[in-house]
Amino acid sequence: MERAVKMLIQARHAIAFTGAGVSTESGIPDFRGKTGLWEEYPVEKVASRRALVENPALFLNFYRERFKSYANVKPNPAHEALARMEKAGIIKGIVTQNIDGLHQKAGSQKVVEIHGTLSRVRCDRCQKYYLPEKLDEEEVPRCNCGGVIRPDVVLFGEPLPRREWQMAQELAERSDLVLIVGSSLVVTPANQIPGLVLLEGGKAIIINKDPTPFDDKAYVLRGYAGEILSEMVRLLGV
Repeated sequence: MERAVKMLIQARHAIAFTGAGVSTESGIPDFRGKTGLWEEYPVEKVASRRALVENPALFLNFYRERFKSYANVKPNPAHEALARMEKAGIIKGIVTQNIDGLHQKAGSQKVVEIHGTLSRVRCDRCQKYYLPEKLDEEEVPRCNCGGVIRPDVVLFGEPLPRREWQMAQELAERSDLVLIVGSSLVVTPANQIPGLVLLEGGKAIIINKDPTPFDDKAYVLRGYAGEILSEMVRLLGV
C-alpha cells in the first residue's frame, strides 16, 4: 500500500481506469462473475445490436430493469476516494467502462464514459436525445423519425463512441501512471487504454479481487476497492 501511494505521489499525470468491480459494493452486479448479469441474461439476447434489431421489446425490458435497479444506488467509498484524489490533483481524470454515473454522483469532474451512460436515451436512427422517462411511454417507444428509442450505451456489436474514445486515448497518452480499479481487463478495445499507458512507458497499479491479464505488468493490490482506496486516501492525506 505504501509503495502504491508513493507511486501516485510521484506520478506527473496519473489517471484512473475503472470497471464493474468499482460499483459492486454499491449493489450493482458485475457482468462476468459467478453472480454476474451475463449468467442470468445471455448477452446476445438482451444487450447486443442484434437483440435491439430482432427483439426490441425484450431488449428494452432488460434496460428498463437496469434503470429501475440503478435509480436509488449511491456511490460507495471507492467512488468517493477517487473523487477526492481528483480534487486533490493526484489523478487527472477517470476513464470508466461503467454506465451507472456513480463517479459523477461522488463528485468526480473529468469522467470519460467509453461505454456510454444510462443517464440518457436516444433515437437509434437519427441520434436525437431524450430523457430516460421516454422509455416508459410505450413498449417500444419511437422517435418522430420512426427509429427505436434506446439507452445511450454501447451494445455488443457496436463501436465505441468516437468522441469519448478519442478523449480516453488522449488522457492515456499523456499519463505516466494508470490506477486500474475493478476491471477484468479482458474487454476490448477498452483494455487498450491502460495498455496505452504502459506502451508509452508508464506504470500501472491494479486494485481487483481477481487476477487479470495485466497483473504481470502492474503493481497489484488484491482486495475490495472501497477498503483499499479508502486506506489510500488516508495515507495520501486528502
